Amino acid sequence: MLKLMLCSLIAFAICVNTSPAFGAGAPDKAMEAANAWLALADKGDAQATWDQAAEVFKAGIELKEWEKTLPKTRRPLGDVISRKVSSSETTATLPGVPDGEYAIFRFQTDFAHKKNAVEALLMQKENDGIWRTIGYFIK
Repeated sequence: MLKLMLCSLIAFAICVNTSPAFGAGAPDKAMEAANAWLALADKGDAQATWDQAAEVFKAGIELKEWEKTLPKTRRPLGDVISRKVSSSETTATLPGVPDGEYAIFRFQTDFAHKKNAVEALLMQKENDGIWRTIGYFIK
């Protein structure tokens, strides 16, 4: 059920309309947290990315599985050559999770072995006020 919820969130992030009516640009703190998390992912540090992820993320995938999934997904792409934000939005609602504060980032990323990739990163502002990752997808 939780894996299905995470898959739904990821699909939503890729398919969502990026019009201004959806929501304002994401706050700076969310962007900082997104960049920090991606830097850890770029290093292949599954433990650190999992530690920095939101509870929803951790509930959807166990650390041991994430330690297999992240390198399996990222290693074949090679190093990041360039990455720029192509869109950012905020919303109070996402399917399958309680209402809250969410930010959705899309990045246009060139990897050494895959040009023009789209990375989607979903962030949640948790109860302690910290923005954390709840979903990550590369297309």
